Amino acid sequence: MPLEIIYRKLKNTLRKLDMKLESAKYKYIDQLPENIEYFDGGLYDAIYEASCKYPHNVALEYFDTQITYKEMIKKINRVAAALKAIGAEKGENISICMPNTPEAVYMIYAVNEIGAVANMIHPLSSEKEIEDYLNQAHSKIMLCIDVSYPRAENIIKNTDVEQLIVVSPSRSMARLVRIIYKLTKGRKNHVKTSQHVITWDRFLVKANRFVGNPHARVNPNDSAIIMYSGGTTGKPKGIVLSNLNFNAQALGAKYLVPELFKPNYSFMAFLPNFHAFGFGCCIHMPLYFGARAFLIPQFNPKKFKSYITKYKVDILVGVPTVFEYLTKIKFKKDGLKNVKYVVSGGDVVSMSSKEIINDFLKEHGSKAIMENGYGLTEASGGFIFSPRSVARDPDGIGFPIPDNEVIIVNPKTGKEVPIGEDGEIVVRGLSVMKGYLGKPKETAEAFIKVGNKKYLRTGDIGYVDENGLFHFRSRLKRMIVSNGYNIYPANIEDVTLKCKSVTSCAVVGKEDKLRGEKVAVFAVLAPDVSERAVRKELNTIYKKHLAKYEIPREIRFIDELPKTKLAKVDFRALEQL
Repeated sequence: MPLEIIYRKLKNTLRKLDMKLESAKYKYIDQLPENIEYFDGGLYDAIYEASCKYPHNVALEYFDTQITYKEMIKKINRVAAALKAIGAEKGENISICMPNTPEAVYMIYAVNEIGAVANMIHPLSSEKEIEDYLNQAHSKIMLCIDVSYPRAENIIKNTDVEQLIVVSPSRSMARLVRIIYKLTKGRKNHVKTSQHVITWDRFLVKANRFVGNPHARVNPNDSAIIMYSGGTTGKPKGIVLSNLNFNAQALGAKYLVPELFKPNYSFMAFLPNFHAFGFGCCIHMPLYFGARAFLIPQFNPKKFKSYITKYKVDILVGVPTVFEYLTKIKFKKDGLKNVKYVVSGGDVVSMSSKEIINDFLKEHGSKAIMENGYGLTEASGGFIFSPRSVARDPDGIGFPIPDNEVIIVNPKTGKEVPIGEDGEIVVRGLSVMKGYLGKPKETAEAFIKVGNKKYLRTGDIGYVDENGLFHFRSRLKRMIVSNGYNIYPANIEDVTLKCKSVTSCAVVGKEDKLRGEKVAVFAVLAPDVSERAVRKELNTIYKKHLAKYEIPREIRFIDELPKTKLAKVDFRALEQL
């Protein structure tokens, strides 16, 4: 038998074997149930059911204080009774301006229990922003952290707020931790109480005046939470999300990544509750399944190591910048052995960074590899997750959770593009918002019609491969068009990080009269390296790995990348530099 025939047969056999392996790798996605029975009720109802199954499991952990499911439900019920006592009504919007503390969790679910809607506000918002959010929601009741109290108090007269409840982040801390906090940070925060301004403890006392059951019948499609985001335009808009949005997300994620959801697992919740990804994945998901949420009100890099080791956290969910910081901490050889899963979302993570993080985890005793979550606030924070089997794919972001249909369309024509071709990621299904608060025009503009179906536009560029795996390319806004070519910043950032002297970087498009836009790189360097030498090395790397039209025309070195309030890279700020 000629060698050529033997070679062809061997090659064909290997090809078939490879196809079988690939099929096994992705096949389970076809085995997801077609008809899932989703929870028939509200957010509170879902965690109440979990409390009946696991009453003695720890639900919340907060600075050495542990709260069981049974205790948490009792506290939520008391807050719900207090809300009814001060006149809260079903369907009204109640504002919550809090970091991740037990009181914030109690209030979110108590608001849901009485059938009201939680209007979530970032505690570091400016006076004008707080005023705008309160007026958009027409809130009469507001809970805020004492740090935000001075700003809230200054603008309350310009809003409909009749009752402002103020609480210290130290209230649920263990006694010793609380004393230390009050002697340091807490002594600066003074609350002037009045008829319209009361402390949390005085608010709870009002529950004694309420007679009856504060629980209201809540339907899955009822509005549950309002969160603020710039959406596809700049000014923040209130995004109205339903009970079903978050309950379906939790159950759908369990079908897609079942290994994450076990009642004995603990989730580190440092992503904020006023962020859809933070609330949905770090608070509601673990509470939905009887797991533990370790609440961190403010991410502190210096304490990150002790959080992981002391509290033996199983699952880390965060944005890429947090995990990049993780690799700069000195751990013992087995210091991360308790970390079983790492899920990144909220921003793009380059393959170079992913490899560095994965190597770091392995070197310190963890079997976790970074898995992706993808979504946006308008789609409940996350509607695509990557199972471990696809986590090593360079730009793969995963598969849609059940009952969410995702397709790729040409952003100009609105027509679906072929498999493997870049286009805008659009989604329809149970994760999609009800709409923008009080803005029907903007709501209509956020959707696109493809055939007879209406899809939410994400503003992100990606593609889907022949296995149904979705891949992320770039934010549509970030895509750079130079001399008619589409250039993806994420690709250039990945190439830039091949230079070991660059610790982090970001790429933006800058106006250019000749080309329309030019590629500009902002890089943060390792200590004690020569800028001149790095610039020379980068130019060599770019020539080797990038097309001529992709090569950056501007390279700038900065001390650190500017960040938004949610710890994402602030690309708008870079565009102004």
